[in-house]
Amino acid sequence: MSFIDYIFQLTTYSELSEKLQQPLVSLLLLLFLTISYLMGNSLWHKLFGRNKFLPQGKHAYVTGGSKGLGKAVAKLLASKGAHVTIVARDKEHLQIALDEIKDAAKNREDYKNLIFTAISADVTSYEDSVRALNDACEIHNGRAPDFIFACAGACKPGLFVEQDILEFEDGMQLNYYGTLYTVHEGVKRMARQGIKGKIVLVSSILGVMSFIGFSQYSPTKYALKGLAETLRNELLLYDISVHCYFPGTIDSPGLQQENKTKPKVTSEIEGAEDAILPDQAAKALYKSLCRGDFHITSDLGGNICRVASKGPVSPTNNFIVDSLLGGFAWVGGIPFRYYIDKKVKDSKAQYPISD
Repeated sequence: MSFIDYIFQLTTYSELSEKLQQPLVSLLLLLFLTISYLMGNSLWHKLFGRNKFLPQGKHAYVTGGSKGLGKAVAKLLASKGAHVTIVARDKEHLQIALDEIKDAAKNREDYKNLIFTAISADVTSYEDSVRALNDACEIHNGRAPDFIFACAGACKPGLFVEQDILEFEDGMQLNYYGTLYTVHEGVKRMARQGIKGKIVLVSSILGVMSFIGFSQYSPTKYALKGLAETLRNELLLYDISVHCYFPGTIDSPGLQQENKTKPKVTSEIEGAEDAILPDQAAKALYKSLCRGDFHITSDLGGNICRVASKGPVSPTNNFIVDSLLGGFAWVGGIPFRYYIDKKVKDSKAQYPISD
């Protein structure tokens, strides 16, 4: 008798209804998977791991660096001894972020040798994106950045039939083209100068799965996943590594802005209690870069979604762990899909179609 059959036998004659049997089994599977994930991941990297990301003395270029994840990434890199350039539109927030970045590195012995720069630019403009890179390279004697972190982005949730078409266009312009312009120009410079650096695209967990309320945002993040998978292969020509980060909900000014238009049912499915701080997200990204991961997430749920959408040409982060997660993704996806579909159907009365 298998363990699962034994659990079913116990529950069949208990006071638990037949409806509770499947959730119980799912819970036990989740517990087993969590333990396996933690043990397997730790053992794998202890046996085979080596640091594949050494930012000390290198130049990191971070878009969206004045707030949220971008600022947290810039501060962390500065604390590791990197020269950091942050790019954003708001000059006031740029200066605040720049002061925090300098403060993060002030205790380093090489602090006086580090270069920290803030550049005001609109990454949705190709010309402004090129100008910002020109300014950053000039400060470093014409040398292209070693690392590009494309963190600029925003989300405006809402119901598909109620949002104006301009909101979809603006989302694509910032989230996709705002990344493309910087990466395209940056990669050309890196390749021509023989810089064997890194490109880090910031997508979202909504770049591998989605649900009600995110039609304006999710497709733009799926586009970044496609760009990352293409560039991971193509930039092997120049020894430039590519990584794509799929963070979950981050407790940032961007989230506060999102919540102003987010439908109630979307918030209920998303779960605000699952939000992580920008510093936590930056640390998860940094650790994964040190391991050399291609697709990067910050929690177990994100990892399950990652392997479920990996595709045949994307490398695994850990073959053993990803195999376990892949099996659970097929099983766990069924009740999750049932849950979100039911939430939407139950909320029909709250969202009548308007003329």
